[in-house]
Amino acid sequence: MKRGFTLAEVLITLGIIGVVAAMTIPTLISKIQKRTIEAQIKENYAMLAQTMRFAEYDDIGSMPISANSTASMKKWFEQFLAPHLKVEQVCFQTAGCWHKKGVVKTLNNGTPEFETKVGENDSTIGWGTMTFRTAKGAYFNMDGSSPGTTQSLFGVNSKVPTLQFYFDVNGDRRPNKIGKDIYIMIYDPDKGFVPAGSDRTLAQIKQNCETGNGYWCLTYVKNNGWVIPNSVWKRKK
Repeated sequence: MKRGFTLAEVLITLGIIGVVAAMTIPTLISKIQKRTIEAQIKENYAMLAQTMRFAEYDDIGSMPISANSTASMKKWFEQFLAPHLKVEQVCFQTAGCWHKKGVVKTLNNGTPEFETKVGENDSTIGWGTMTFRTAKGAYFNMDGSSPGTTQSLFGVNSKVPTLQFYFDVNGDRRPNKIGKDIYIMIYDPDKGFVPAGSDRTLAQIKQNCETGNGYWCLTYVKNNGWVIPNSVWKRKK
């Protein structure tokens, strides 16, 4: 006499498999996404650092930064960065070089603070003076700020106007949050490119990433061997 599974047994088994899959697949997807973003953070950081080394040979210190002048920032970008970057598109106060995949948020689900805003919907245009997209799909935004704002908001002790580089490492893909897939570097003429938060204590950086807005998380991730701590990655607010 041949024995087989009853319909009820098959349905119960499939139900168990479905429950297990529903529990494990999102976790696996999240881990893969996290590791991919970590590699992209390191890659984009290295790209900017290498570009900076090339720019030093071009006498980058010969051109002062005017944080409130679009023309000055454009000239600075074209002279020192553009020759050493593989850029697909550049936008000067126009739409087209920043993703359109939802509104960008901070780690505590707030609205990002920037000195300059362009247009009514900054999530589709980018923020500030200019944006550009690299050949590998990362989005960058350049903006300028005063020494006071650089110190208070970006955690870098500066005596002169600086440029901020916000970069979305995974382009059009989510989560579109500062501190998860969007990070901030500062160009200070006296220091070169440094991660936001680089002049703050380890305790201050940790607090900013685990309970604050996430502006200084590039320093946190860099100090953690280019690994996003789970305490940051799993944050909901």
